[in-house]
Formats: sequence, C-alpha cells, structure tokens
Amino acid sequence: MTLINIHHSVANLDAHKWNNIVQSNSKFLALSFLQHFEKLNKSELLPFYISTKESIIYGHLITIKGQKAANYLQNNKGFSLKKSILKKIDFKFFCFGNTHFSNTATFSNSKKLLNEKLVLEIISKIKKDFKVNFFLLPDHFHSKITPSTTNLSAKFNSLTIDPDMVLKINPKWESIDDYSEAIQSKYKKRLRKVFKKSKNLKIKEFKLTDLKENLEKMKNLYNNVYSKSSFSGPKFDLSIYLDFMKDENIKFYVFGFFYKKELIGFSSDFLDNKSLQSYFIGLNYEFNREFDLYNRILIHTIQQGIKLKVNQIKFGRTAAEFKSTIGAIPTESKSSVFIANNFLNFLFNPIIKKIKPKSWIQRRPFKEA
Repeated sequence: MTLINIHHSVANLDAHKWNNIVQSNSKFLALSFLQHFEKLNKSELLPFYISTKESIIYGHLITIKGQKAANYLQNNKGFSLKKSILKKIDFKFFCFGNTHFSNTATFSNSKKLLNEKLVLEIISKIKKDFKVNFFLLPDHFHSKITPSTTNLSAKFNSLTIDPDMVLKINPKWESIDDYSEAIQSKYKKRLRKVFKKSKNLKIKEFKLTDLKENLEKMKNLYNNVYSKSSFSGPKFDLSIYLDFMKDENIKFYVFGFFYKKELIGFSSDFLDNKSLQSYFIGLNYEFNREFDLYNRILIHTIQQGIKLKVNQIKFGRTAAEFKSTIGAIPTESKSSVFIANNFLNFLFNPIIKKIKPKSWIQRRPFKEA
C-alpha cells in the first residue's frame, strides 16, 4: 500500500519536496502559482495537494450542476428521461486537475507516467475519507495513466469532451497583416469588417493599478459570459487576477476594451514558453453586435500572439466552430469518469455513455499550401 498524503493548503505542505518534483515540469504546478486558487470559496471548490514518495497531484473537489451536465446529453427526441433525471441531480466530483486552469497537466512524478494501481489507491482513499463516489479524470491526466492490462479498468468510463481549439502561429508573421494575407478572401473580408465595426474601441493593456480600478466592472462582464455557458463548474473569483499580476514567476496579461471610457469587455492570457493560453474573458453583450466585440477580442489575442512570437495560441474549449473561423483547429480530448460505487456505476454508466459534445462544422479559413 502506497503512503498517500493529502492537504488542502500550501501552508501544510513540504514545499521543498513538492517543487523538487515539479521543477522540470510546469510553473503552473508550482506552489507559488497554485496557492492563488486557495482564495476561491472552499465550500464550492476544495483544493487537494496529493503527494506520494515519487508523485504530486493537484485536484479539486467540486459540485457539478446536473442542469448544466445535461446539456451534453445528445438526443433527437423531444423528451429525454435520462436528461430529465440528470437535471435534478447535483454531483460531488473530485477532479484530478485544476478546474480553473483545465488545459494544463496537474501532476508530476519521476517516471513521467502514472500507474493505474496508484490512481485506484488514491481514488479509494478520497472515497473513504471524503465520501466521494464520482471522479473526473481530465484528458491530460487520463492519457498519462499506464493500465494494468491493455485497457484501463471497466470503471474508467471514457468520454469525448469539447476539443481544445489551437491556432498555430506562422513564425514568419510580423503583424496581423501577415495573418490576413494567409487567409482566404472570404475570411479576409470578414476580418476587415471586424476592424471597421470596432474602430471606435480603445484597447488598453492593464497594469496593476488599472486592474484594481476596473476589477468590479470586470467581475460583472465575466458573470455575463459565465451565465451563458452551457457547461461550467464553480465561478472564478477575478480578484485572483491581482495575485496573478503580482506573481513574478508567470507572465499574465489583461486587456480592457473601452468605448467612450466605458469598459465593455476584457481578455486575459498566460504566456507559457512559446504558447499563449487564452484565459477568461468578459463581455457587455449590449455592445457585442455593434462592435463585433467577441470577434475583436479573438483577433486581438492573435495580434498578441504574433507580437510575443509564440508558436501557438490555445483558445480553450468553448465556441469551437466560431473559433475555427479564425483558424483554430481542434485537439481531440478524451477524459474519463470513475464511479467508485457499483450501484451508482450501474445506474449512471448508460448516461455517461450518452455524453458527448454538440456537433459543429470545422471552418478552414487558411489558403491551401
């Protein structure tokens, strides 16, 4: 039996041991970064710092609303009993990942892979100590588990989730004009239209003082987007942006979009080596159509990526078809749900097998080589 330690705060950890294991992996798994998320409401999202002799894992215990999970059930009928049942249930889930930084690996060990036996031991301990039956294994975690046989155990219910949309940046691009030259005339015309409609907007890169001044307005703009999302976990507290901005170990950017001195939108990004990761945005939807605001935010992120000389921009998992119109392509994602109770597994396994992203059309704006 492996010795498994679980803590809920950086203050209780052996920071030297943790950072020694993670130092060659990712700065987003360093304790200096993870501790920022401890400001979130622990009744909604409880952080788990899990460590063994050779491994560290970061995860969250959260509640997933059945009302939103039901949006992933695909059916062609007017009424679905499974969907109706799912809407009425809220699930206490343990996620082997950072639910507010979902595209980044949240484990590290000396062997670079996780043994299925160790994962099952961790699941067993969390089930026993925290009365949790549902476990979510994100794609970055699920793909690194070494199975005991040719496949993972039957209780690992695999499912396809929304793809991460990624735009490759041509190293020869020096400005948005070079990007424009690379896309077909139909999309070039669309790009010109976006710039024309948004010409009266002022875009400002926020410093810490700007962030403090505009934070409350940004929270309202973020809530506008959050309330429209088809699937989401607990809300993010944008006050943590202040900590991100002060953190000297990461590169974090926030941009405000103003109309007549009124903040009507914002975007945020993390720079990770040669990759730019788009983070939360906020919109005033009353101005969205008039200024093509959402599209302008996406285009500005491309401008930022070209300026920073990155190789790619990760645009996240929402609005896949819309993001494909700017050239982002999907990275297929397979996650899994583990139900640590035989009866619940029997009951919910058929429902989980029905969960899949909504179909969409992949747009291809770039000229053929």
